[in-house]
Amino acid sequence: MKDLRDEYIGRVVRGKSFADVGGLWGTVNEKISVAHAYGASALTMLDITPLEHELWHLFEERRRTLHLLEVQCVSGDVVMLAETDSCPQFDVVHCSGILYHMPDPIRFLVALRKITREFLVLTSVVTASQLKNQHGELRIPQAAVLFVPALQGQERATLQAYWQQFVGDNAIGLTQAVPTWRPDDYAPWWWLPTVDALRAMCRTAGFDPQEGDYFWNNNAYVQLLSVRE
Repeated sequence: MKDLRDEYIGRVVRGKSFADVGGLWGTVNEKISVAHAYGASALTMLDITPLEHELWHLFEERRRTLHLLEVQCVSGDVVMLAETDSCPQFDVVHCSGILYHMPDPIRFLVALRKITREFLVLTSVVTASQLKNQHGELRIPQAAVLFVPALQGQERATLQAYWQQFVGDNAIGLTQAVPTWRPDDYAPWWWLPTVDALRAMCRTAGFDPQEGDYFWNNNAYVQLLSVRE
């Protein structure tokens, strides 16, 4: 089955500069190779991981194996970079699996807007508006964004049981306990937006949603967003 993220990138990236924000995790989940295959003119990997970390070396090995163009590697927090006078900009930006790890998601989306000239391909986990299992039933308004640190009792038990089917104990803060929630910690899952809320957040940050669809058993949503002038 074709990855819709790849399709969106393929539609808009030919002859344009491309950046993959946070794509270093797992190495093989990067979209640099996709942008290269569709004719991007310049490639950048932007990730918060320190340059001396093994993941950068693994990514370089993958780049050489796939015979990709030279990739500019930038280690840094995109929010901090976007708030500097030397904020980098790219025609097309991809970001997947990061938004719900950000304590301040609107600030993060604004940062993505600042570094994006034309299009953003954005993916985030989302929550359904109704969940039901052995722990009870949870109804979530379409305009809601669940704040994971606030979950407790039956609400937490219901969500935890649901997500364990898909991520086991790997959702830090949701299916795995967090001793202390810290606003500088990007490892936990902080937020679970509905799709309507996610779209509204993107509009607020200066994007116009063009297309979007669910995947991963309707637990994630990918959007092709254009920059609002």
